Amino acid sequence: IFNCLIFPLEEVKNMKNNFYQTFQNNMVTIYECFIYNQKTELFTGDNRNYCNICKQLWDSNYTSRIFVSPNILILILNRGKDNMYNVKLDFTERIDLSQYVLQKDKPQILYDLYGVISHIGDSGPNAHFVASCKSPVNNKWYRYNDAFVNPIENIQKEVINFATPYILFYQKV
Repeated sequence: IFNCLIFPLEEVKNMKNNFYQTFQNNMVTIYECFIYNQKTELFTGDNRNYCNICKQLWDSNYTSRIFVSPNILILILNRGKDNMYNVKLDFTERIDLSQYVLQKDKPQILYDLYGVISHIGDSGPNAHFVASCKSPVNNKWYRYNDAFVNPIENIQKEVINFATPYILFYQKV
């Protein structure tokens, strides 16, 4: 079972803006990322697949689906090299993946956020990453920044809207 998905935020934003031609912004939701992940890609021309049996190139379709939901879900937000801050992600502490999973073990497939790795500062030599994690011992959030560990009082302000998230860690409820 997979537990890691990579979401190319710039491509998700472009898909969204192509669909809503009059709606242009630099914000995508976590659910739009899951929709993007399940789109069908057509491989033609130079991207055709080679068949080892018949020794020919064939046009093909590729569609990614979530068949079974994992206990731990890691979402890597691929922001590209030059546009680290260009696309903002709208995500919440709890997400419901029911409509994105084929084999459902219950009506709602809920995940709770328990960790975020965020990027602070410019890219290159000035890049700095910090971790915000929910303690399994006391269910409180803490920020880990080099040698400093500080409690987090406001999850929305200090985790979800803090800096630029790079990796999100969710656990199935």
